[in-house]
Amino acid sequence: MWLDPDLYEIENADDPGFDLGFWEPLVQETAPRRILELACGTGRVTLPVARLGVAEEIVALDLSAPFLARLSERLAVEDEAVRRSVRVLEGDMRRPPLDGEFDLIIVAFNSLAYLITREDRLACLDAVRSLLAPGGTFAFDIMQPRFDFLAESANPCPPLRVDVDHSAPDHGVTRFLRSYSDVYDARTQTLRSTNRYELHYASGRVEHRIGDIDWHMYFPEELELLLAGAGLTVTERFGDYDRSPWTHRSRLYLWAATPR
Repeated sequence: MWLDPDLYEIENADDPGFDLGFWEPLVQETAPRRILELACGTGRVTLPVARLGVAEEIVALDLSAPFLARLSERLAVEDEAVRRSVRVLEGDMRRPPLDGEFDLIIVAFNSLAYLITREDRLACLDAVRSLLAPGGTFAFDIMQPRFDFLAESANPCPPLRVDVDHSAPDHGVTRFLRSYSDVYDARTQTLRSTNRYELHYASGRVEHRIGDIDWHMYFPEELELLLAGAGLTVTERFGDYDRSPWTHRSRLYLWAATPR
C-alpha cells in the first residue's frame, strides 16, 4: 500500500488531475446529495469534486493516517463551503465505519486492485451495496490486464521498465524516475510490482527507494460476477477517462453500477 504522501504526490506531479475529466462530469450528471469516496488518499479527487458545489456532504475515507493528514492540511486552506462539505474519516474500505445511505460511491485510481483476497473483495462490495441509496451509483476505475505484460511477468527474469520520468518543482525535485518489474501469480491473479524510485533534488541530493506493491488483476467476467453477487448491476462501461467505450482492448475499466 501507499505509505508516503510526498512520494505519491511527486509521482503524480506531471498531471495530478489526469482522471478528473471522468469524475467531475459523473458528479455533475448524477447530482448526488451525499458522496462516499473510498481510498481517497490525499484528496486528489476529493477536493476538485467538492469544489463543484454539487454534493452537500462528501465522506473521504482512507486507511492511511499520513494520507488523511495531508488531505486535512489541504482542506484547511479551502473555501468555507468546501471545508463544510468534506468529512475526513480513517477507516477500512472493507468495513467502512459509516451509517446511512450515499447517492454516489466512488473508488478511483485502481484502488479496488489492492483488495488481494476474495474475502476482501466480497466484503468491500457488500459494504458498498449496503451503503448505496436506492437508485444510487457505484463507480470505479481499475486497470484492465495487459496480457503481453502478464506473459512477460511469468518469465524467470521479467523485464525492467521505466514508466515515469518528470520533474516536481513544488517538491524540490528536478527529476523523478520510476522503473518497475512485475511477477505474476496466475493462480491468485496477483501481480507483484517491484518499484525502484530515483529522486534528484534541486539541492543536488539523489535519493533511491524501492518498494513492492501487490495488485489483483480483474478479468471482465469475474468483475461482472463479483458485482452481481453483491447485488449490483453494471449500467455503464467506459474504457478511458475521455469516456470512450469499453472494449477488450481498453486499458481501464471505468464502470458504473446501480443496486438491483
